[in-house]
Parts: sequence; C-alpha cells; structure tokens
Amino acid sequence: MRLRQFSEVTAGGLLLAMTCFARPAEAQGLPPTSGTLTNAAQVRHLPASALAQARPVRLRGVVMDEASPVGQALIIADDTAGVYVLAAKKIFTQYHRGDLLEIEGVTDPGEFAPIVRVNAAHKLGTAAIPPARATSYQELISGALDAQWVEITGVIRRCLVPSQPNSQFWRMLVNVGGGSVPVRLPMPRDPQIREDAEVRLQGICLYQFNQKRQVLNPVVQMPRGVPVQVEKAAPADPFAIPVRPANNLLLFAPESASGHRIHVRGVVTYAEAGSFVWIRDQSSGLRLQTYQPENLQPGDEIDVLGFPTYGLFSPALEESVFRKVGSGQPPVPLTFTNFTEAFDHEDDLVATTARLTEIQPTLDGAALTLNMAVTGAVFKAVLKLPAGGQIHPEWLAGSKVRVTGICSVIHDEIRPMMGIWHPQSFQIQLRSPDDLQVIESPPWWTSRHIIFLLGVAIGGLSLATGLVALVARRRLNEQTRQRAMAEAEFAAILSERNRVAREIHDTLAQGLVATSVQLRLAKKQAAAAPKQLHQHLDSAQQLVRGSLEEARNSIWNMRSQVLETGDLPGALKNILKQMADGTELKTSFETTGHVRRLAPVIENNCLRMGQEAITNATKHAQATEIKVRLEYDEKKFRLVVTDDGHGFDPAQPPPSEHGFGLVGMRERAAVLKAVLDICSSPGHGSEISLTVPLSGD
Repeated sequence: MRLRQFSEVTAGGLLLAMTCFARPAEAQGLPPTSGTLTNAAQVRHLPASALAQARPVRLRGVVMDEASPVGQALIIADDTAGVYVLAAKKIFTQYHRGDLLEIEGVTDPGEFAPIVRVNAAHKLGTAAIPPARATSYQELISGALDAQWVEITGVIRRCLVPSQPNSQFWRMLVNVGGGSVPVRLPMPRDPQIREDAEVRLQGICLYQFNQKRQVLNPVVQMPRGVPVQVEKAAPADPFAIPVRPANNLLLFAPESASGHRIHVRGVVTYAEAGSFVWIRDQSSGLRLQTYQPENLQPGDEIDVLGFPTYGLFSPALEESVFRKVGSGQPPVPLTFTNFTEAFDHEDDLVATTARLTEIQPTLDGAALTLNMAVTGAVFKAVLKLPAGGQIHPEWLAGSKVRVTGICSVIHDEIRPMMGIWHPQSFQIQLRSPDDLQVIESPPWWTSRHIIFLLGVAIGGLSLATGLVALVARRRLNEQTRQRAMAEAEFAAILSERNRVAREIHDTLAQGLVATSVQLRLAKKQAAAAPKQLHQHLDSAQQLVRGSLEEARNSIWNMRSQVLETGDLPGALKNILKQMADGTELKTSFETTGHVRRLAPVIENNCLRMGQEAITNATKHAQATEIKVRLEYDEKKFRLVVTDDGHGFDPAQPPPSEHGFGLVGMRERAAVLKAVLDICSSPGHGSEISLTVPLSGD
C-alpha cells in the first residue's frame, strides 16, 4: 500500500478562462492512437499497456499543488482534468500554485493512476483557480478522482494533532454523507474547526491503495492557503446539548439532525482504556468506541458525546469523548433465568446460572471460550487472559456456575429483507475471572473421569490383547517351523519319486519301446514262418505293449506334482511327447496369447482333462495325428484337443480304465464353471474344447 505524500504547498490554479471539469472527459474524445497527447484527459484514458509505451506528451496546465518528492512532482490541471507529473530531477522548485506551465514528457502507468514523466517544463504565466467539483462519498471511493480538484461537505468527526512535534500538518476525519474521509491540512488549526462542526472544503483527491493497484481509502489533501469553510459551528459547550436515553438512538424520526453527535449519560459497567466502554442508563446498555486513554471503573458516572452508528443488533456510539461526573457502587447485574430474556439486554451487564460444559483456549492463548448450558440452550462466555494467564483450577467441565458479564446478542448470518431480525443466541464477555463463580462442583462421573476409566480399560485390553498376540505368534512360529520341516520332507519324497520316474522312463520304458519295435520288425520278416510262431510273436508284442502302458501310467502318477516345477503348456507337451514315443503318431502343440501361470485349481484340472483327451485319442480312437492348442486371453483360457481317429458318439462315450472318461471331464468342467464342448461322430475324428472364464489370475 502506498499513499502519495504531498509536501507543504502553495495555492495554484488553472489556465486563464479555463475551468476544471467544465466538460466531462468523454466530450474531449478518445486519445489519439498515435502522435503526441495534448491534454490530461487523454493521458488518464489510456490503458496501462499503452501508458507503458512512453507515448509523447505535450500539454499546458496550471499548478494545483506541490507533490512528493518535493521539487520533482506537481499536480497540474488543464481544462479537461488533473494529472500527477514527475521529473527525474528537482526542476519544479521555482514553480508554485497558480503558475501556468507547458510541459513535455512521456506517459507512465504510475503506481495507481496514469502519470506523466516530465523531460522539460516552461512557465508561461499565471492563471486563476478554477471552481472545484462538488463530490459525493460514492464518487470519492470509486478511485476515479486521483489528482482531481474536488469539494466536499460534511461533519467533522475527529481532529488529530500531528504525530511529530515539528510537523505543520494535522488531520481530521469528515463524515461525507455515507462514509468518513481523512483530510490532510498544511496549516495551523482554526479554533472553530472542532468536532461536530459542519464544514465545506476543497482539496486534491488522493488514494491509499494496495500492491494490486486497488483502492483502499480516499484522502483529501488541502493546499496551503485554502481555508476550511465552517458552515455550522460546533456547540460552544458540547455537553450542553440535551441528554438522550440510550434506547432512543436510531429510532424513527421524521426530522433529525443526521451526522451530528448526541449526548448520553450513564454508569460504567465495563471499560477497556482507549478502546471500548459499556455504560447503562435508566433505559438500557450502550457500547461506546473511544480513543481516550483514561481508566474508568464500574460505577463511574460519565457524560458521553458520540456519533450514532449501527451495531450488530443495537446502536452504538463511535468517535466518543467522555467526562467523568461522579462515581458510585458498581452496578448490579441484571439476572435472567430464561434463555430468551438475554435478548433484551444487548450491551448490558447481565448474570445467570448455567452449567459449564467445556473450556477452550483460543489458538493464540489470549482468551478462553467457555461453553455454557442453561434451560436447554447453549451460549458462550469469553474471557481475555493477561500475558501468562492460566485457567482457574476450580473451573471444571460439569460445574454449576454463576456467570456475569456484558451481553452480546448473536444472529443468523442471513438478515431478513425488512422487519424484525430475531436473535438466535448470545455471548457474555467476562470482565475478569471473578465474573465466573463456581456454585457446585461437577459430579465425580465427569467426562474427564470417564475418559480416564476408559483409558485404563483400553490399556488393560491392549495388554491382554498383546499377551494373546504373543502366544499366538509363538504358536504360529511353531506351526511355521513344523510346516517347513514337512515341506522339506515332502520335497525330498517328491525328488525321489521324480528320480525313480526318470529312471523308469530312461531305462524300463525305453527298453520296452525298443523291444516292441524289434518284435514288430521280426513279425514282418517272419511272414513265411509257421502260424504258431506268429501267435507267440503277437502274444509277446501284446505283453510288451501292456508293460509299456503300465510304465507310462506309473511315470505319470509319480509326476503328479509336475505343475509345481513347471507350467501347464510344458506338462501337456511332455504328455503328448510320451504318448507318441515309439509310435508313428504325428503330434502338434500350439499356444497363443500371453502365456502365464493360472490359478492352481485351473491348471491341475486342465492338465488332467488334457491327459484324458490325449489318452483317449491314442488308445481308443487309434488316431494317426493329434493336435493340442492352448489359447490365453485376458478374460478366458481355452484348451482344444483334436484327433483324426475313429470318433465316437458323445451320447454313448467309450468307458475309461482310469476312472476319468467324459463324465469325469464334465465334472471337472463344472468345478471350474467352464464350458466343455465335445464334437465327434463315428468315423470323423474328435475335437474336445474346454473354455475357462478368468476372473483374475
């Protein structure tokens, strides 16, 4: 935020026969798109982007006031508007208010409003002071009158002496029909310029603003030598005006002197030096805002002058001044028992009996908020704590207390459009810790004790749970150890079974295969041999085939855990290879999709069903070609076994010697919630398809 500071200045004026605001800026036309700007209105109407381009400016204007930095800045005006001009050096020390200048420079966005950065200035003469523009409060706060010559009327609310002893400036706060405007005056104070006087004054409008170039507050700077016109002097004895009851403020009145101070008298109920005072007269309580640093005590009787203003619920007085006229006993609080009775005692000293339910320190630790309950309703009491203040040890939740303090009525945030605004609750501001007296201590079964007992119980349960968990963990560790031993033993057995299976496959089974081949060759070469020899050869070959089948079954049964060391495609491929060994059977094995491990129950059942389909094709269908295909999809898995054998009637399938057969395959498919399709007919081969849905591998 920056307030453009003005130094002590002399009076100034406009060009001869020229007047400020004689016609609105719009009548002058928009600034030219190119070339030199020739008046203040053109500069003020340029957008910030164009101002930053340093457009050339050449204009004539009259000095209205000096500005800060002294000697480098002025406020000048032509017949269109006023504008702030700034030079890089102190070239303006020889110019004063009323001098007619011709300046040359460039545009600049300024910190708030457009300005002109001056390169050269020449005095052409002097000019008369133009009439000021009569301005309302709403126009002032709009932010559009920066560096303009204005006139305001209002009532002085407060006069402020200089903050620095040697300063020639002083300030006053003027109520201008809707709001208060600070006014800065570089002259000695006139004795007639007092609070509550009606005045008319002329000055330069300036602004306080933030870093985002947004208006915060208007400020009127009066040039040196421009007097304040007192339209109506303040009363010689302000306290001589009639005293009004506190409950008479802001009542309906067809005629009233708005904007002036009123006079009230009452007894102090509470006071905060230099801030707020609460009083009570014969009608009601009243809150006063004041800057007087005098300490007041409850019971002091004071006369008060102040400006009425809207409070949250009841009127209050601002910019108040007071004088002590007597002292007496502290006032007795108004006692109420019903919750709604408090609504009639806004800003008054009240007392009631309630139950203290909760104590909450504020985040900064400067105050306490005490929640109270009375007659089925709740309210809050607030106590400001001194530095290092602590909660009173007797204040416990659940206590029955008598609470005394200043009542403040609370409403809903949404006001009605008109009519009565009914309150919803209230708050009591405690004046000191003595305003909260404990009448009855809380019962033993307070929330704190209950929480303590619950904590003990929870602690005991936690301890018991910990012991149980410790025992369970030890038992689990023992079970884990035993399981590891069993797995190790099982792994050893499995390893031995696989070793034996490999031995059978590599020795006995291979030998039987070789024997069978030799017998088949011998039978072909002994075509001319006696019939009895053929019978012996057939019997021997039949025995070899049976032994080979038994060896294969033994190997398969011993390798039932093959899926634990391999995957499903590998297991089925090995089965197909074993069935074709030593035969003229043609085989084909294919996988599609993303090959991955499936759930154990799926792989185990698919393995058994694939084994059964391959066995049936080689043993019963006498196929010469078998094709196995595995299809991996994201949401399903499919196993297809196709052969060119004799085929069969699916309604009357051939029996199975191993206890599986088509019935067993259908049972396994039902376990997997899969679809089993059997396509076959006598003489046309077979195709067995299994489709398994995958909900998640």
